[in-house]
Amino acid sequence: MIVFIIAGGKLNPEFAKGFIADHSFDKTLFIACDSGFESCQLIGVSPDIVVGDFDSVSDEGFSSIEKSGAEIVKLNPIKDDTDTEAALLIAFKRTKDIDEIYILGGTGARIDHTLGNINLLGLGLKHDRDVILVDERNYILMLAPGWTLELEKGNQFGKYISVFPYAGFADGVTMKGFKYPLHRATLGGFNTLTVSNEIVDDFATIHVDEGYLIVCESRD
Repeated sequence: MIVFIIAGGKLNPEFAKGFIADHSFDKTLFIACDSGFESCQLIGVSPDIVVGDFDSVSDEGFSSIEKSGAEIVKLNPIKDDTDTEAALLIAFKRTKDIDEIYILGGTGARIDHTLGNINLLGLGLKHDRDVILVDERNYILMLAPGWTLELEKGNQFGKYISVFPYAGFADGVTMKGFKYPLHRATLGGFNTLTVSNEIVDDFATIHVDEGYLIVCESRD
């Protein structure tokens, strides 16, 4: 099963339509977060679940949600987690066989929400699920210790591949098939050493022995 979480951030409708069409399986679950319901309307998607405190939705908008037939999960506005985190936890709980969870509308003007959603990639790892944050220019995921990611040059999302250690050091980072390869490197952050690498072979791999690694595929 594929899960699409439509958050309330910036969303390019044409990109979202194409991405959803290219990545949908026979079983697909759509969860809208608060004002993400309006984005669903823009891209012609009927969400199965709408979750949020609905503090950014007008009375008219909430009436539209009620009429849509979607399951509504209303949250207390005084809470410790974001609507997107609540949507992820619902996805973990409601579905057993998930291939990927894609968060669209999870980036935009609010950098705090973007950083928060990058944090949520690690929540996916804790639940043994692949969570990817994606917009029209970026495809962001997180690798856990011992993981290897294979990328195909002819099928990559973006030309540029950047990696960043997350929550401390990333040890034993090996990047093969890249313009700037690494071999069992230790990445400690506070620099831009691993920004904007490029794949030069037909296939490339990224591996981390210890620690967590954020991988960004980006395009201009």
